[in-house]
Amino acid sequence: MVLDPATLAAALERDWLPPDDGPWHGDAPASAGALAGAVAGWFAGAQAAGIPCATAAARRGQLAGQLVPALQAQDAALAGQQIALALALYVTGQSFGPGVAGPPLATAVGGSSIAAALAAIQLPRSARAQQVAGAAQVVAVSAVVAFPQPPFTAPIT
Repeated sequence: MVLDPATLAAALERDWLPPDDGPWHGDAPASAGALAGAVAGWFAGAQAAGIPCATAAARRGQLAGQLVPALQAQDAALAGQQIALALALYVTGQSFGPGVAGPPLATAVGGSSIAAALAAIQLPRSARAQQVAGAAQVVAVSAVVAFPQPPFTAPIT
């Protein structure tokens, strides 16, 4: 199985984003937990060189903790960059058998897209979910997994 942004978008729409006419979660830790759950469930399907990610669920709590400050930000641009940074830190170090993911290269690009989605409150929830999921996909697949024996690298798919 490869990462599919549509899967993440559905989880974001269902579990994290507020209804089109509703307010954002007032409880940042609960919101962070919901977002981390959606991301961890999605990233569990990641592979590198055909080897599945073994640590996606185990690192969910770490991601949730890193998302809290982002979700407390009162600025979409700041929140978007902080969410992308939390995603990058989550991806970095993920285990794919003997391989370990390095830092994603497209974190800033993902952050800009997430910020735009957070700022575009006039967009339907489904469109915002798709934009955030696409940004998460960009961040995730911009990381490379290094394998020690024999030394080689593989992209996350």
